[in-house]
Amino acid sequence: MPERVGKRLDRIERQLEEMVDDNTTLVAELRRLEHTQREAAESAGHAVERLRHDLESRVVHTALRDLCLELIGPLAAMEAVAGGGLTDPAVAAGHLRSLALTLRGLLGRMGAEVVPIVVGQDRYDPERHHCVGVLTPAESPFPQAPPHTVVRIVEDGYLLGRRQLTPAQVEIQAR
Repeated sequence: MPERVGKRLDRIERQLEEMVDDNTTLVAELRRLEHTQREAAESAGHAVERLRHDLESRVVHTALRDLCLELIGPLAAMEAVAGGGLTDPAVAAGHLRSLALTLRGLLGRMGAEVVPIVVGQDRYDPERHHCVGVLTPAESPFPQAPPHTVVRIVEDGYLLGRRQLTPAQVEIQAR
């Protein structure tokens, strides 16, 4: 009987050695797969970063190209006005109105919009307005307006995607 037990123990020992070998092989394969997965993730991350950079570069280039193309016409008009060939003030004023309309259209196509203000009603808001003057009721176009009310827009302000691009320059009612 002891001989049978010895054979069984030998067989169990061989099976355990095979299991250890199998487990060692499995652990090595899992480590290799983990390393391969890490390398693939890094490679994919780098590829995504390169694509993002390429896309940003193309978007910026396209936006700048479109902006430059839009500005060529207004630049030519300004150069014509600045050239002094316009001696009639009415003609010069017409060119300037046309130029302003062109530039306003360009801003609109780029997504900019004028900061909305109801003159004589809206209160001064330092987030949307920049005060460039304070008018007494005698000087104001809205003498009955309460203090700190916007009574004149000196220069429009603009929003870009609901974010402040530039505040409106305004005059407000004195106390």
